[in-house]
Amino acid sequence: MHHRKARWAIVLGLSLLAAHAEADGTQGEILWDTYGIPHIYGPDLVTVVRGYGYAQMENQAETLLTNIAAARGRSAEYFGPGSGNANVQSDTAVRTEGIPTRAVSWLEEGSAFQRAVIDAFVAGANEYAAQHGETIDPAIRQVLPLVPTDITAGEQNTIHFTFMPEQDNVPALIAAWQKGGLAAANALAASFTPSGSNGWALAPEKSASGNAILMGNPHLPWGNNQPVPGLGIYQWMEANLVIGDPSAPTLNASGVGFPGSPYLGIGYSDNVGWTHTNNTIKNADLYELTLTADGGYQFGGGELPLQHTQDVIKIRQPDGSLAAQTIDIFESVHGPIVARSGDKALALRVAGLNAPSLVTQYWGMIRAHNLAEFIAANAALQMPFFNVIYADRDGRIMYLFGGRQPVRHGGAWADYAGILPGNDPNALWTATFPWAKLPRAVDPPGGFVANSNNPPWTSTFPQAIDPAGFPAYVAPSFMAPRAQNAALYLLSIPRLTIDQVLAGKESTEMLLADRVLPDLIAAANASGDATAQQAASVLSAWDRTADAGSKGAVLFERWFDTAIADPDMPKDDTINFYSTYPKFRVGWSASEPLTTPEGLADPARAVADLVAAAQAVLQAYGALDVAWGDVHRTVLVTHDPTFQTAVPLTDDPESGPDDPFGPVRVVNPFPAQDGSQRLWSLGGDGYVQIVEFARDGAHAQSLLGYGNASRPGSPHVTDQLPFFEAKTLRPAWRTRQEVEQHTVSREQF
Repeated sequence: MHHRKARWAIVLGLSLLAAHAEADGTQGEILWDTYGIPHIYGPDLVTVVRGYGYAQMENQAETLLTNIAAARGRSAEYFGPGSGNANVQSDTAVRTEGIPTRAVSWLEEGSAFQRAVIDAFVAGANEYAAQHGETIDPAIRQVLPLVPTDITAGEQNTIHFTFMPEQDNVPALIAAWQKGGLAAANALAASFTPSGSNGWALAPEKSASGNAILMGNPHLPWGNNQPVPGLGIYQWMEANLVIGDPSAPTLNASGVGFPGSPYLGIGYSDNVGWTHTNNTIKNADLYELTLTADGGYQFGGGELPLQHTQDVIKIRQPDGSLAAQTIDIFESVHGPIVARSGDKALALRVAGLNAPSLVTQYWGMIRAHNLAEFIAANAALQMPFFNVIYADRDGRIMYLFGGRQPVRHGGAWADYAGILPGNDPNALWTATFPWAKLPRAVDPPGGFVANSNNPPWTSTFPQAIDPAGFPAYVAPSFMAPRAQNAALYLLSIPRLTIDQVLAGKESTEMLLADRVLPDLIAAANASGDATAQQAASVLSAWDRTADAGSKGAVLFERWFDTAIADPDMPKDDTINFYSTYPKFRVGWSASEPLTTPEGLADPARAVADLVAAAQAVLQAYGALDVAWGDVHRTVLVTHDPTFQTAVPLTDDPESGPDDPFGPVRVVNPFPAQDGSQRLWSLGGDGYVQIVEFARDGAHAQSLLGYGNASRPGSPHVTDQLPFFEAKTLRPAWRTRQEVEQHTVSREQF
């Protein structure tokens, strides 16, 4: 009884505080700096969060509102069916996954603190819309006002039903299953491609200054600021959140979050900091069901009924009217049915749907003063995904294989990479690991932790996490070239300066080239083929980087693409869960994780692919030694006022290859949309933070290469691009004095 009274006292107090902050429009202040980064000041947390909602709308209104429309399952209602019926398909998926209904229950189940934070954020966003609604296109303005369930729906749509299924290859598995059945899908499961990111934490003994250093570098698509539409769910926005006296705050937090999230997803304070990388956790599973004639499915030697409900999607027509479409939703014990074919169906099971308190967890992390307090917040595991790389002012560092790891009935990780048998109760997991049983390394003897989407076993050297101490299904065993490149760099320097951390993070060196070029060049020179020998000459002179001026990188890239597409080229089976590679002469080995793989198993076939690649490069670009930046371009875009048409702003030389080549700095390309043979940048290296935790607090540099805003006409799409092109960062202004010196405008809220 006393606990209930205490809880309601907290609810009342926080609600009154939020209401008071909302009513008093002078309580908070936003100082906007040169790069469109808001520095948000307020006397208490809810005031600052209200300002955060306001600022997100000011920089990202169209992105935020279209993301919310999708999370509500109402995109077709607001914007019509979409190209290829995309909005209808999205709304159907969101309703099938139960996101709107679960958003309500999450809001009710979360803590009073969480509700106060969400309410404040929503109030701030709506406050901006009330004052500046005319700057938003009427079609998008329909989404207003925001309501608290938009936040809990957006979390699910982003993390649980986009990031996690994509990481576990769910969309590709469904497509393969629909075309070729279970065999085709499980063949695809042999090639697993995690999205890229880098995270490093250096202990004082590994740092030249004697202070802990954190480097964070998530790799995601560049949101709505690149030419491919529909990627706004990946947009980052940087902010500085300052609570209390601006000159001596109780919290000074900086970092990035997704528009619509009332917290920093990656960030740091004067005391602690963290970054995330996608981990190899397998917790979004597909199950193949055998359907029965009377509407059920086989399970455990018997039959269970499918749970059936209906929902109605509204679809805006060209004349503005709304058409109604009824959808049937079916669910098994595994989860919702997401695909059907004959008497078979696929059900999707996602971890973490019983963890409604992401907001509480992340505010607990950023408000932590030390490792113990950070762990206390993080151990709630409300985030079902991501590695955590951590450093703090006390000199502590940590790597954690984070998220909701299913407790399975034996087997190896690869046994769960494909589609699982829906009739087998033993394949259905019902529990997940507690935090204390997850792989982790705290203050390891090597003085650093580093993760580039590799399994936990190779996240520090000497290796501190023994795979024998965990079930074989927790993670596979491999270390791809990018992770090796990062670890080798950190091992090569006894104590790193900030400049050396930056240099290593910005490396475009293709480690794959170091491993295979000696065999390829030798075989080409011995082949007697003039084209092969000419290509070998270019590759011999190449510096093995993908800097904009590098000559030879385009040829090597085309050889690799040709080789992996060649059905006669044998393929690697030692790091194939990461990407497809030609078969190496020496495959990757857990006993030699930093020096394997090496060489080419079939040099003759590799030479044939080199000849084909050389001919293609000559035809496309007129020279074998075309510069990387002449082919790879950074094209950032803004949009017209309707947010429907992309308007290119830049066409600049780009530095950085794709992930499989093993750089630390990754840029993901896609074919240019201007009819040329060039490649445009889709994503990859976007946000970067390098933080040094000195005794007087955090000193940081950061960058969001594609800019801190996505609104039509904003000057803050291209203004950070010069830093990105120069492979450097900008100072992160955090003290009130620094911020005042670089303030271009200020607002009261």
